[in-house]
Amino acid sequence: QMMILLLQFVLHNWGDDDCVRILNRAKEAISTREPKGKVVIIDTVAGLASSKQTFEAQGLMDICMMLLTTGEVRDEEKWHGLCMNAGFSRCKINPILGSRSLIELFP
Repeated sequence: QMMILLLQFVLHNWGDDDCVRILNRAKEAISTREPKGKVVIIDTVAGLASSKQTFEAQGLMDICMMLLTTGEVRDEEKWHGLCMNAGFSRCKINPILGSRSLIELFP
């Protein structure tokens, strides 16, 4: 039975270094037994907006993240970079939830 760890609206609140630490811990948790699991992230991916309104909402959210936290709204390239820096072998991004995307990370 594969273990799945879900991080919903968590990582956009954190800077890159903290995200890598969080993802490292998640990778450890899903890799402790066979078969190895996966990490599922539900969060915004900049540039994958399905409409003009969604794109504008992503921009406003990014401004809020910069003002209130150390986080940001990341684009596909930044998400892939975080995943690779945390030691994951593959990152699959599916823009299926309006302004949010389903991001799957595999050890």
